[in-house]
Amino acid sequence: MTFNDPFDVQAGLHFSFDIDSLPGKVLRRLEDLAMSPLPPTVDTEDVWGKLVLLVREHYPSRGIPAVLKTAYGAEPLRRIVRTIRETQRQYQEHWWSRLLPGARVFCVSEVRDNLLMWAHYAQNHTGAVFEFWSLPEEDNLLSVAAPVEYRPCPPSFFSEEEFIDDLLSLKRLDVQSLYRRYAYVKSNHWAYEQEWRVWYPFSDTTDHDFIPIRPAELKAVYFGCRMDREVQTRLTTLLRVGFPGARLLKSHRRSDDYALEFHDA
Repeated sequence: MTFNDPFDVQAGLHFSFDIDSLPGKVLRRLEDLAMSPLPPTVDTEDVWGKLVLLVREHYPSRGIPAVLKTAYGAEPLRRIVRTIRETQRQYQEHWWSRLLPGARVFCVSEVRDNLLMWAHYAQNHTGAVFEFWSLPEEDNLLSVAAPVEYRPCPPSFFSEEEFIDDLLSLKRLDVQSLYRRYAYVKSNHWAYEQEWRVWYPFSDTTDHDFIPIRPAELKAVYFGCRMDREVQTRLTTLLRVGFPGARLLKSHRRSDDYALEFHDA
């Protein structure tokens, strides 16, 4: 997958907490579960789920250290840091080798008159802007678009609480949520784009997919203020035939403002 922003969907799957401090925090969580008036729902087939229930059963008389030593020795706690680092390595390998090459993103903007967008994506105002309809009743592509969230830092791989819940088999990691966390977050440097996007993983094509646009989906086309007249004429002919319902407009520079205005072409 190729983006003009090398950070887009391609952050390092980092953690926002100290991995080496996890064993102590897991012990504290086990103690909280042991003293909870309600029994937690755990996976009884999972080694950590069994441990949670064992701690609850024997904690009042023996305490957590004794239960751990009797049941498993110190190995489960020693394994926590190794486990999370290995999980990170496996996800990073999957992310780069399988997910990113097969992911597809269709990006649109809320605005049609942003000067930076015209300069960056319409070849310095010589191109055009296409305005599409979202048609939920027809289940078209844009009907499932979602807004991009702009942040000063990339999201973490998962939170400390999420990892501990997964480790103790209390609540499994939501992998789909993890994918969306990365696919719909960008640096706040790009906030001016006011972007929405449609994202889906695991395409089998080489680097892009072709999705036909139905005539009813194209609402309007805005020709750039610097578009070559011959190019505009050729585009107009093609659009009148293929998308007769689309409105065609020409952008013009305003003389009293740093802004564009649009008139029927």
